[in-house]
Amino acid sequence: MPRPANFSERLSARAYQPRASQPENASHPDMPYPRQSFHRPQTSIGGGSAGHWIKMAGILSPLIIGEIVKDADKRWRWIRISAVATALVSEGFYAHHVKQRREEQQQERCR
Repeated sequence: MPRPANFSERLSARAYQPRASQPENASHPDMPYPRQSFHRPQTSIGGGSAGHWIKMAGILSPLIIGEIVKDADKRWRWIRISAVATALVSEGFYAHHVKQRREEQQQERCR
């Protein structure tokens, strides 16, 4: 049997078989919450840009501290403090976001 010349001919020659990790039944009635579609993700923390700036501060803080603080012991101390501080701020924003979402869901249930 001659081999197809291009990709579209090869693709049409064989049928797509979904894997076990990709079941054909896309609806999941046993899930307690609606599925979130990929084309509109909701991954922001707080107002949207706040999460981005917190992450950027955590990433850039070792570089900035390394330029400002010349003593090695003090430098590592401030880098550790900045890592803990950005983690705490990020968790605080996330907790606030979760609290708001739960309050909105509670209000919708009471209607």
